[in-house]
Amino acid sequence: MPYFVNPVAPGRLTATPGVRPATAMVRRLRVASLFIFLSMLIIGTSITVIHWYMTRDGGNIPMESPYFVNNLVTLHAMERLDGTDSWSPMLSVRDWLRLNPDADAYEHFFFGLGTKFQYPLTSLLTVQWLPFSGFSAVRFLNVMATLAWLFMAGGMMLLDLQLVRLLGLSDQSDQRGFRLWICVTAVTATVCFYPLMRAVYLGQIQIFLDVLFVFACYFFVRGQSGWAGALIGLSALVKPQMALFLLWGAVRRDRAFVAGVGACCIAGYVFSGLLYGWNWPVSYLRVLGYIGQHGESFYANQSFNGLLNRMIGNGPNLLWDGGHFAPYNEFIRWITLFFTLAFIIGALWIARMAASHLASTTSLMVSALCFTAASPVAWEHHYGIILPLLSLAFLAVLGNRYEPVRQKLLWTLLGITFVLIANSWAPVNFLANTALNFLQSYLFIGVLGVLVLVFMLRHELGWSDRT
Repeated sequence: MPYFVNPVAPGRLTATPGVRPATAMVRRLRVASLFIFLSMLIIGTSITVIHWYMTRDGGNIPMESPYFVNNLVTLHAMERLDGTDSWSPMLSVRDWLRLNPDADAYEHFFFGLGTKFQYPLTSLLTVQWLPFSGFSAVRFLNVMATLAWLFMAGGMMLLDLQLVRLLGLSDQSDQRGFRLWICVTAVTATVCFYPLMRAVYLGQIQIFLDVLFVFACYFFVRGQSGWAGALIGLSALVKPQMALFLLWGAVRRDRAFVAGVGACCIAGYVFSGLLYGWNWPVSYLRVLGYIGQHGESFYANQSFNGLLNRMIGNGPNLLWDGGHFAPYNEFIRWITLFFTLAFIIGALWIARMAASHLASTTSLMVSALCFTAASPVAWEHHYGIILPLLSLAFLAVLGNRYEPVRQKLLWTLLGITFVLIANSWAPVNFLANTALNFLQSYLFIGVLGVLVLVFMLRHELGWSDRT
């Protein structure tokens, strides 16, 4: 906000509403793009140097180990196109159901074989008609995932340009240069964002859900909430937490949005029922209940449940156990449930209080983050969904002038949270067996920091003093 001299205290600057000049914003956009790239380069290079130092005497610790994996290593390893995290269980269940129609896939795979197939059967619609299986299918799906990641960069450009208009920053004299650097910053942030590259590296369907959410935000900003709801409804066919947006739309009384989400969910269930039988949701609820009671202790689970499990040593921290979850713990179960309900209720309350279109857009993005973090299991790659919210917060700070202390505070908090979320800080895993292992939840801490930042920017993001 621009400054004026307070007549009561002439030596004191006071902030008033206003937009930062275009040239100043372009300079900050250039700095932001450089900051995003250099932070990734410096952090990745530093971790690589640590690895070299610790293995200089012939130690055999892979760079992709939990101690040293970083953005640069992940980018290099992605070219193998061999990630199977989502594809292997999905293809296995698909092929088994073809031979065993109407059988209980969850009883066979999840409870019987211990395979962590945790998706609803509607997710199989994405691979049902894929004409091949095995390595050929995995490679094809990973190629598509890589293309989806690049497509998301284009979606972020379109979304950020819409957010610029929504925030009232589009009336600039240097329109071409301003728009160019908005696009450059959006692409840089997307390409350098660890949760996204981790999803592609692992062979995760999550990258497609991130793309759907970016374009859902795009349509919502444009006032096409029906299309936004439809895209979120498609996401719910794979990630059931997204079905909570039915409540979000109902609280906001947005009939078009609710119709979009509901139509896709109903259509998905009908198609899955015709292919796999109609009773699978009952078995799937047992799966969700089991996961909710146990959670995961593996360091990549960046949720409150994962934090608690690691702090009390309840299960493996650094080794991924593909056949078991964390041991049942009554205390963790109830604390996790409380935290889950708090996040969901908080998201719905924010939705109810959002009166302006800008506040509604913010609520959409915040709710997606809350519904993700509320889950007992929220892996690192699940937080690719936070990128639109980070962009919105960045543009809100970019377009306003504050008194120096507040300005430094906002930029510092934004920079710290972005660096925590957008990069792998793998060496903190050396603290796994110490009292400081809560630092392994750095991404989750960054997520909480983003929510604090949004609260600090509540007026810039559309909430009035009466809200």
